[in-house]
Amino acid sequence: MQRLILRFGSDLNAPLQWLVFNDDEQEIIASGELSTALELASLKERAQSAEVIALAPASEILLTSVTLPPNAGRKILNAIPFMLEEEICGDISQHFVALGKREGEKQQVAVVAKTKLDMWQHAMNDADIFCQTLIPDALTLPVKENAYSLLQINDQLIARFDEHSAQEGEIDWLLPMVLQKAKNAEVSLDCYSELTGIDSTSEELTFHYDDLPLQLMLKNIQASSINLLQGPYAVKRAGNPHWQKWKLAAALAAIALTVNLVSKTIELNQIKSERAELNQQIAASIAEGFPNIGQYRQARIAVQNEMKRLEQGGGGLSMLAILSQLTDAFSNSGVTPQTLRFDASRTELRMQSVATNFESLERFRRDIQSLGFEVDQGAINNQGDKVVGVVIVRG
Repeated sequence: MQRLILRFGSDLNAPLQWLVFNDDEQEIIASGELSTALELASLKERAQSAEVIALAPASEILLTSVTLPPNAGRKILNAIPFMLEEEICGDISQHFVALGKREGEKQQVAVVAKTKLDMWQHAMNDADIFCQTLIPDALTLPVKENAYSLLQINDQLIARFDEHSAQEGEIDWLLPMVLQKAKNAEVSLDCYSELTGIDSTSEELTFHYDDLPLQLMLKNIQASSINLLQGPYAVKRAGNPHWQKWKLAAALAAIALTVNLVSKTIELNQIKSERAELNQQIAASIAEGFPNIGQYRQARIAVQNEMKRLEQGGGGLSMLAILSQLTDAFSNSGVTPQTLRFDASRTELRMQSVATNFESLERFRRDIQSLGFEVDQGAINNQGDKVVGVVIVRG
């Protein structure tokens, strides 16, 4: 997993430092500095494949704590801005109060002008960079007992005094003040970069050069407790913009796939239904043409076997041979056979035939006799406008 850390200045014309770190490999992928935050869009491609964390300068933020009464509820928390009115220069309603850790009666807070928050957030939105975390940079320095942490970036000095308090400003005026504060409090100074105008061999200072400034800050992000993007400034978990770019296409593809699957399922069910209906028709035709065929599993093989059996009938004539000779008789008389039964041992073909009238059946009988067959005629009945009779043909 990669993380991209951005450090804003007090305004968008100030330099912006950035660093990409690979957590899995524990190594820096790339780092640099933009001349202004207006060039932030140049980091869009790097931001698409990384978690983005932004830092705001503590020089624009009041970092402090307030003492709450025991069992303080939401109403007390809502009153915190009014507790801080005297510490804010300007209208408190134009400032946003972000809440941090609460330890006992101490509530950590960060107060920042809404115009500044809007500026930093709009800068990332305009660059199409998705970011859910904006932290005061001073709160990413290490916290040590009986020690202040110092870090210089360009001409700015960042100082962290304890869990709740920190300060940032130009090194020329802030460093002497921090040195005096440390002397009065009898604490040591841990420096995580070179400091302008101070002797690095001083016994009062301990220097640590293990990490780059943003790398050091990134390591302490988890320990930081105030995310300025909360309340009305919270960014909804709508996903990474890279995913947003393709979400519509993915949704349309999913819909198309679903429609296609439904269509194919309907088509398959229709084919199955038509196949079942066709099988029923075939079975009915076989039963009508071969009433003695019996049970079978494969229609084609059963019909072929029945045809062979009929062709091998006794008496020197098969059913097919007899029927082939009766073709003209059927055609001339208009008689149609309904059922056929063939007795191979007697070379006898019994037909239940349908004709339009009695004369047609009689003509059919005479035509068969003229071919040299012996013909017997069974009962004849009327069925509506048709005549049904049994004709027995012997070879």
